[in-house]
Amino acid sequence: MRVLRISETAGAIDLRDALLPHRDARDKGPFDVIPASAFCLTRLRQPAAPDPVALGCHLMVILSGEVCVEAEQAGLATLGPGDVVCADVRTAGAITYAWEGDAWLFIVRTPGWLPAPGDNQARHHAAVRTGRPLLTWIRDDSGVSRSEPLRWPGSLASVPAPARWARSNGAFVTRRDYGDGDYAPGKWHNGPRPQLGITLNGCAENETGDGTITRPVAGDIAFIDDETGAGHITRGQGDRWMLFVTVAPGHLELTPES
Repeated sequence: MRVLRISETAGAIDLRDALLPHRDARDKGPFDVIPASAFCLTRLRQPAAPDPVALGCHLMVILSGEVCVEAEQAGLATLGPGDVVCADVRTAGAITYAWEGDAWLFIVRTPGWLPAPGDNQARHHAAVRTGRPLLTWIRDDSGVSRSEPLRWPGSLASVPAPARWARSNGAFVTRRDYGDGDYAPGKWHNGPRPQLGITLNGCAENETGDGTITRPVAGDIAFIDDETGAGHITRGQGDRWMLFVTVAPGHLELTPES
């Protein structure tokens, strides 16, 4: 997992590694350590690459593919699933995003916020999904949790104007090193609030009450929406980092498949 911080001061671009503020995965609050205001999910071909200036101050997680990030006079980096860019630039062309084929991206508006420079010292985990990310909806169905494919409500083939993005009440990052053996035991629990959980590093095994087991790796997303009922169980593996983005009421309404 790599985190890039790109900022602009007096027209000069600064690109360096950054340290995501994080806490132990067992700590469920507060939820607004990162002042996330809105988010979108997209699957793009290169001609539709987002304009970093139009996005404003933002955090972008690469979910699939290899994305080349080039900052004017500051360097070049190639990022993959679970890697993160945090950028705030105001000059057109100061940074560019480029890739081949499809890239799945999760973008969060973070007005006025960039992480501090630093080294996350995340232990690399070999589990990487090829192709599209796993998108899962974990919900309560009359007291029993269920896992279903997450079908995003809207087109993924573009990046809409930020004013049209789904709203968020904030975001935070967790880390827990489970070791590299078998999945560590977990316990049944509810989601503390409707939130999107994006795996940045490591992997897990999520089991819901209907018997479904999903195994998210870097770049995968789960909409955790089971605040009530018996909850779900998570078993971790590796040095697991997660980005959680809260969902404002009414801003990500999904329909069950059955």
